[in-house]
Amino acid sequence: MKLSEYAKQMGVTYHTAYRWFRNGDLNAEQLPSGTIVVHKPEESVAKGIAIYARVSSAHQRADLDR
Repeated sequence: MKLSEYAKQMGVTYHTAYRWFRNGDLNAEQLPSGTIVVHKPEESVAKGIAIYARVSSAHQRADLDR
């Protein structure tokens, strides 16, 4: 599929998808005509989860449990 179609499918801008192509993060090639073709869409898999919690004073400590 064309890079523009891939970007729409992944929910990112064309510029972001092009940057991924330039960095070699996509299984894609550029045809002699200049068209960039993505061979197989990569499935997005969460590699990790980040949790952030902050209590700014002692009286808000109970809010941390929520």
